[in-house]
Amino acid sequence: MTDRLYYQDSYLTEFQARVVHVSPDAASPDQQRVYLDRTAFYPTSGGQPFDTGQLGGVKVIEVIDEGDRIAHVLSGRLMQIEAGQSDVDGRIDLARRFDHMQQHTGQHLLSAVLLAMFDAPTVSFHLGPESSTIDIAQSLAARV
Repeated sequence: MTDRLYYQDSYLTEFQARVVHVSPDAASPDQQRVYLDRTAFYPTSGGQPFDTGQLGGVKVIEVIDEGDRIAHVLSGRLMQIEAGQSDVDGRIDLARRFDHMQQHTGQHLLSAVLLAMFDAPTVSFHLGPESSTIDIAQSLAARV
């Protein structure tokens, strides 16, 4: 089970964790999946993209919530890592995370206004690299 440090401190940018399991990534054998006892990397969830950064000096290219554990997909391999015996340093890209945090908060505010003023509930929300979208249950064209 992965201890999710981002729930305790969303501004945490550096942490150390124990490697629990390492395996080649099924999609690309040149990449590696690393499982830790704890992580500050936020996985893709609720329309919010995963954090990026580095783990043991290797670029984190995807973070996946697998239920009780988090998979960190790395662009390459961690050197000299032994599951249960090795610790690694993690570093979060704070600029990316902070951008996502601000957009996520803004979405909640806008969704509350749309519901209160137009009785238009939000049905989905997606953060993207170039733009974000909020889908609502009805058109506002006739109400404005």
